[in-house]
Amino acid sequence: MQWAFLLLSALFVVGLWWYSLSLEVKKLTIPVEGLPHEFAGFRIAHISDLHGKALSPDGALARAIREARADIVTITGDFVTKGFLEVQAFLPFLESLSSELPVYAVSGNHDHDAGWEQVAAKLRSVGVTVLDDAHVAMARAGSSVYIVGVRDPFSGRGNLAQAMPPESKGEVCLLLAHSPSYFEAFAKTGRFRAERAILRRVALTLCGHTHGGQIKLPLVGAVTNGSQRLFPRDYVEGLSWEGTGWLYISRGIGWVILPLRFLSRPEVAIITLVSRRDGAIAT
Repeated sequence: MQWAFLLLSALFVVGLWWYSLSLEVKKLTIPVEGLPHEFAGFRIAHISDLHGKALSPDGALARAIREARADIVTITGDFVTKGFLEVQAFLPFLESLSSELPVYAVSGNHDHDAGWEQVAAKLRSVGVTVLDDAHVAMARAGSSVYIVGVRDPFSGRGNLAQAMPPESKGEVCLLLAHSPSYFEAFAKTGRFRAERAILRRVALTLCGHTHGGQIKLPLVGAVTNGSQRLFPRDYVEGLSWEGTGWLYISRGIGWVILPLRFLSRPEVAIITLVSRRDGAIAT
């Protein structure tokens, strides 16, 4: 009986470790109002929260992005956990990706605590475009879509007004922000009131930070989403419509505190943009 218990315990530990490392590829099609027809089918690979995890240029994540034929890669912060040298674990992965397609990144709260200037310098050295309250235009046949990036909103560092392009009729903006702080309930009470007004110009916001809860309890859900709320019922993961634009929250790749995940697998999201007039429905 004792041997059976030990065997079952060992199998549980091995299974939990496998689950914590296994990658889920989530595929979504998102309709965007006013999307130029040149960008119909534009494909974004979105990852977040690497937290110093070792990634290979030929590993599962790299293969998933290549097989999806992504047009760009977006990474929404928390590259490291405690020290900027943790970036060495995945720099070859990023260098390989950025040699094939554009890679855009923004900072997370852990990055600033560890030394964001050093982290950002390492990212730039392998070809990653770092958006510190800045934007770039993706151009196709005379039409453009803007990729906008803000520094970590969770720690109050982002300047969304500075990051946005000059307002013009019909521009499509995609926002990279580490956390969903601009959208959570406390934001509606005034802390991010100015930012919420600006967000009316944003068609899709990509975030991370929450780890999808990292560890979820059966029938209860996430213990936290990293926003200092316990047992949150919203803004934990996935796609939501926020009145004037979409929000997608990634479960991320790495972890903090405990080196495991439960009911919240690591993920890469492959997001395909289509025009809203095409009648597509987000999935």
